[in-house]
Amino acid sequence: MSLALDWKCLSDPALREERQRLERRRSREKAVRKEMERARRSRLVFSSFLAVALLACGMLLLTVVLHVGVMQNEVRLRESQRQIELERRRQDAVRLEIASLESPGRIEREAALRLGMVRAERAEYLQTPAYRAALERMRREREAALPEAQARAEGMEEGM
Repeated sequence: MSLALDWKCLSDPALREERQRLERRRSREKAVRKEMERARRSRLVFSSFLAVALLACGMLLLTVVLHVGVMQNEVRLRESQRQIELERRRQDAVRLEIASLESPGRIEREAALRLGMVRAERAEYLQTPAYRAALERMRREREAALPEAQARAEGMEEGM
């Protein structure tokens, strides 16, 4: 307000009282505004704290869930490794059994006991006509190749 108005208010009691009422009203409004601002800030701080707390709890919960998943995978991995080792042992046992079943001594015993077979004193081989023809063909090829090999050998000797 202006100085003239202030001076007028001081001289007139009704205006002075009106001005005092306005000032009290303004101070109350100012106090109410301050209180509302403080309450708003307080709500904002609480909301921010709550959001941060919820985020932290969520991250902790996510960490726990991921840790549980990792542990479950480790358990599955160990179980799989145990199964693999068990199967390897079984495979080794089966290979050992196959090797013992394929041994010539066992086959000979089984042949003698179950089939009544006996060991032959001497071996006799039969020659079939196809075998004789193959032998004859191999002999002729060797004889045909012999002069060529001799000629090549003589040519090499002359070249040196």
